[in-house]
Amino acid sequence: MKKTMIAVLCACCAIGLAGLSGCDSLKNIGKKQKKAEAAVERIKVDVAVDTARNRTLYQERKLLGTLSAYRETDLAPLSMGAVRVRYLPVKIGDYVSQGQIVAKMDDAQFVQADAQFASLKSQYERSKALYEASALSKAQFEGVEAQYTSMKRQMETMEENTVLKAPFSGLITAKSVEEGELYSTPMTPGASKGLLRITQLNPLKIDLDVDDQTVQYVKKGMQVQLTVDNAKDSVPIFGKVDWVNPVANSMSRTFGVRIIVQNTDRKLLPGYFAEVHILMGKKDNCISVPRSAIVDDRVFVLQSGLALAKKVQVGILTENYAEIASGLKDGDLIVISGNKALPDSAEVNVIK
Repeated sequence: MKKTMIAVLCACCAIGLAGLSGCDSLKNIGKKQKKAEAAVERIKVDVAVDTARNRTLYQERKLLGTLSAYRETDLAPLSMGAVRVRYLPVKIGDYVSQGQIVAKMDDAQFVQADAQFASLKSQYERSKALYEASALSKAQFEGVEAQYTSMKRQMETMEENTVLKAPFSGLITAKSVEEGELYSTPMTPGASKGLLRITQLNPLKIDLDVDDQTVQYVKKGMQVQLTVDNAKDSVPIFGKVDWVNPVANSMSRTFGVRIIVQNTDRKLLPGYFAEVHILMGKKDNCISVPRSAIVDDRVFVLQSGLALAKKVQVGILTENYAEIASGLKDGDLIVISGNKALPDSAEVNVIK
């Protein structure tokens, strides 16, 4: 009987100890859980900050265009057959001035016609003297005068096609034959029809197709800024609006605009892509922040280590900044990075 009682007492003690041990384990788990929650609460979100400031904002539209030569011409004689090139002193890349002789063609026909013209000119001058002396009728004089005037024009045309001169200053950018060779007008569609090609690189031009909302801000003579990717200098590049077509293209519903860009040093070349900045609005002394600071019409303002969400009213937008019409004041420290999923009043760590 005593042995039985002792066994029962031992079993009860064992159960009690096990219960006490279980309670201790639960307490430890609770303590660990509270420590983990406290650690989570102490975690701070890394953010970058900036300051809300008074700025002058420029609202603009960027239009992509291509720089092209202001003028370009294929220079060639008017001839139905092959003509020999007697003189061709220029090569590709040479700069020529307006009126400069760039080529001379075979002049056999011109010399022959010039002799006939000299004879007709003498006859005209004699007839004029006789007419002024009333020794020749008006009808006879007008007949001689008509022949002289007609042949004079023919000679001028022949001379223009025998001695070729640059119609404007520019660079030689193509040359189809060499001195001494025969030249004939190519019959292949699309082929260059010139003996020489002259390209004017100063100024250059940009032709744009502008939508109906933007064209109202584009005026003839206004200055526009350009961004040219291939430009080596950091000096700002500007152009001037040459003309604005008042009639929209019937297919695209856009308006043609031409920009003229001075290129005195010829550092810009045809084919370069350029962004044209069209100013559409300007606002002085307005509170503004980087656009990245705005998340769902809210801006997080840093105060005492906490990021406080403030509702703001957004005004005009530029490429990098947004006007804050209400909700912030000049000098407010605002979160610009790390704010996409940031809760209100979160503890933050400012990173440099």
